[in-house]
Amino acid sequence: MTLALAGMLIVFSVLALIATATALVRRLDEGWQRHELATAGRAALEPSPIDETTLVLIAAAVATVITERHQIRRVRRLLSPEAPRSPWSAQGRQVLMGSHVPPPRSR
Repeated sequence: MTLALAGMLIVFSVLALIATATALVRRLDEGWQRHELATAGRAALEPSPIDETTLVLIAAAVATVITERHQIRRVRRLLSPEAPRSPWSAQGRQVLMGSHVPPPRSR
């Protein structure tokens, strides 16, 4: 009887701990979502750092690669032109972007 009572106490304690962790993660997620909405609202009011011609060229390049319907949600510069670049970071960026190259289409 004592062993069964101790087992039930352990199970209910673990379940309470899981429920508390879940509630904490949910609360953190709601806070992050509110922060993202506020940031997106401010970003929509800021002027675009990319001119219209560049945006049209990016959209044309995407349309060339992707034949399905698509929507460009955000275009941003990874590094400013004045930022110092090292060969190590350039090589890492090249490897990362090279791994996302779609396979050639057969005609």
